[in-house]
Amino acid sequence: MTLILKKYSGLLFFMFVYCILCFIMIISDHSFLYIMLTWNIFLATLPLFFIEISICKNKKNKHIGTIIFGVLWFIFFPNSVYMITDFIHITSDKLVGYDAAARYSFNNGVVYSNDIIHWVKLLVIGIGVVYGLLIGMESLNIFYRFINQKRSKLISYLIIVGVSLFSGLGVYIGRFLRFNSWDLLRPMSVLRDLVININRFAIEFIVAFAGFILIIFLFYVLFRKVISGSSE
Repeated sequence: MTLILKKYSGLLFFMFVYCILCFIMIISDHSFLYIMLTWNIFLATLPLFFIEISICKNKKNKHIGTIIFGVLWFIFFPNSVYMITDFIHITSDKLVGYDAAARYSFNNGVVYSNDIIHWVKLLVIGIGVVYGLLIGMESLNIFYRFINQKRSKLISYLIIVGVSLFSGLGVYIGRFLRFNSWDLLRPMSVLRDLVININRFAIEFIVAFAGFILIIFLFYVLFRKVISGSSE
């Protein structure tokens, strides 16, 4: 565990800096949103540590530990991609408006907000989203490389598709049904609400989000190959 913490000390430092930034925004904007963003950053980071611990346990032939932390990774992974839905919190801010009296001006009456807090809020959310996606894709890549050593590429790809679909479901449950990862400890409540609320939109959202994860993961893997100059 010490080696893992040392390996990702930079990420932990980033979390600390991000928490300070959110604290400053709480003072400036007086919004509970930034406490939530701090919490979301923490939850997004957990999957990376879970998969690293799982791999470490596997190397030591501790199979029970491998399974436990592997399952924890699987359960908490959706938190890393969930953060992109935090962009909905800028919808209440009028970053762009329309002035009918100026519709014949060079910008057709479009008026942009001059409130810097609104723009900084967008940037703070954006930083969290980028962080969550990057750390999530790294944990997914570690998982992929692990299973690819034990299974064929086709099976590995299918497993990644399955993880993406589960993550899409997890994001739907978290955003629309307002459950958290630990609510799986009471699965009947989650299942009951899911059955009640499942509809065409839910299925479309889950599939669309799974597709988004797969595209981002593909881009991430390709980008890593370009940077490293070698195939993985």
